[in-house]
Amino acid sequence: MDRFIINSEAQANGAYEIHNMSKGCEHLPMAKNQNQLGFFATWDLALKRARTNWPREKISLCQICCK
Repeated sequence: MDRFIINSEAQANGAYEIHNMSKGCEHLPMAKNQNQLGFFATWDLALKRARTNWPREKISLCQICCK
C-alpha cells in the first residue's frame, strides 16, 4: 500500500494535485500544503477518495508519481 497526499494549494489551472508519497516524487508540495489522503493500493483509489472528500473541486494526478 502506498501513501497518498493532496496539495492544499491549487495549481494554475485550478486543480488540486495528488501525489504518491511512497514513490519519492520530486514535485511534492511543501509539508504545510500536504493533506493526507491515506494508504491505497492504487492511485485510482486515492483519486476516488479525494473526489469523495472534495466533490466540488477539480483534482488531478501528478504525472511523475501517479502513473
